[in-house]
Amino acid sequence: MRSAMTLPVGFRAISGFKWAGLSMAANLMFQLGLTAAMARMLDPATFGLMAMAMVVLRFFSYFSQMGMGAALVQKERLDPQDIRCALGLTWLVCLAVILLIVATAPLVGWFFHNDQVVPLVRVLSLNLLLLGLGAVSMALLRRALRFREVALVETASYVLGYGLVGVGAALAGAGIWSLVAATFGQSLIVLIGAYAFTRHPLRPSLRGDRARLLDYGTRHSLISFLEFLSANLDSAIIGRFLGEGALGLYNRALLLTNLPIERMAGIISRVLFPILSSVQQDRRKVGNVYLLGISLIGLVGGAVSAGISAAASDIVRILLGPRWGDSVPVVEILALSVPFMFMSNIAGVVCDASALLRFKLKVQSLGLGVIAGLMLLLYPLGVTGIAWAIVVGEALRFAVYVLFLSRHLRCEPADVAKALGSVLAVSAAAYAGIHTTIGFTAEHAVPLLAALAIEVAIGLIVLLAGAYLWTRLMAGSGPETLARNHIPGWRRLSAALAGNEKRP
Repeated sequence: MRSAMTLPVGFRAISGFKWAGLSMAANLMFQLGLTAAMARMLDPATFGLMAMAMVVLRFFSYFSQMGMGAALVQKERLDPQDIRCALGLTWLVCLAVILLIVATAPLVGWFFHNDQVVPLVRVLSLNLLLLGLGAVSMALLRRALRFREVALVETASYVLGYGLVGVGAALAGAGIWSLVAATFGQSLIVLIGAYAFTRHPLRPSLRGDRARLLDYGTRHSLISFLEFLSANLDSAIIGRFLGEGALGLYNRALLLTNLPIERMAGIISRVLFPILSSVQQDRRKVGNVYLLGISLIGLVGGAVSAGISAAASDIVRILLGPRWGDSVPVVEILALSVPFMFMSNIAGVVCDASALLRFKLKVQSLGLGVIAGLMLLLYPLGVTGIAWAIVVGEALRFAVYVLFLSRHLRCEPADVAKALGSVLAVSAAAYAGIHTTIGFTAEHAVPLLAALAIEVAIGLIVLLAGAYLWTRLMAGSGPETLARNHIPGWRRLSAALAGNEKRP
């Protein structure tokens, strides 16, 4: 039997998407259920306080991990000494960062005008070591293309960490500490589960190809840090200037808009990174994969996000409950940024795999500067002003990625235009269709759950129509030819979408 690394690219991609897709579906189902449960047990201020602490922890996590996971995946040749070196660097840096956080935690309370966040930050800092060590084991699974094991670890960690530990602690009246317990539980299960599958060397060392690991890892970590700033600057500004109540509302709105597509984007990123790293010298092939990736995330993301924007009121009432009504306009606006954000994520993965880190660093710096300036300009308008700043900034970031990568990877301009035109058409159709449906169900007093089911059905119909449009527009193009030649079942799928599949 051939190993995963010797299979054709298409088969490796299909296997990765299959297992990652199963994990996404399970995680999404559990996360929506647990989000609804926790939102009814904890108030917005509690989520806002946790969001403040997590901004700080994510800030330091990029320094503590030093991009070791990505460096292990991207490195062409890897031996056990490199793994031990990655572990040694992780231990050394994580312990130093934990001590720094414990010492400077009062500054966090000063920044947010809230002393309650200080003990949270100090306790949660210990989770950085679990995250760093777990990242090494998970990276080895991804490098080996063992996507089934990755899916099992991710699903089990969330279900047990949040479903068992978090909800259990909340029912026991632990309040904010139930979220802390869930965080530790998830990280610990990832660490144990990933190591159980990899059984890599455990003894840390500072020998090995340290220079190569640090060179790629630190650059990747710096870029990831800038991405973090772009993704968390909103929480920092809202927490400081508008308070934990407003941040709690914003945090849950962000979860509702990002969650459906974030999972899918994460799947595509984790599968494409090791595969593209293995074919990084073939620019045209990478370019075709890039257009396939942004088409997939753009079509699904555009339809889902436009639908969420149109149906924001119904979604908030069902998932969060009546006391979260103030988050509805935030959901309506934030959803518009999601397709841009995650298509940029696919572009970033292409840059990582092709070692275009200098360009990626420039794009992330530009995006951060634009978003920061717009937030500072618009925050007097409240949370909705912050949301509009994100929409504009993410659209600009994606435009820069498209212009550069299309040229660098030798993509045909017509293919790029057709792919993006399909995304735009599907997004507009989904919004119009669901918005019209909401008016109809409201006029005829359709029950809330039934109305939401109808809206989901309309969204699926639009998505299928968009997939058909894409296959017709892209027929004979580089991306479609790549898919037809390398992805098992593509011909049958294309024929089924066109409605002319041959029957026995």
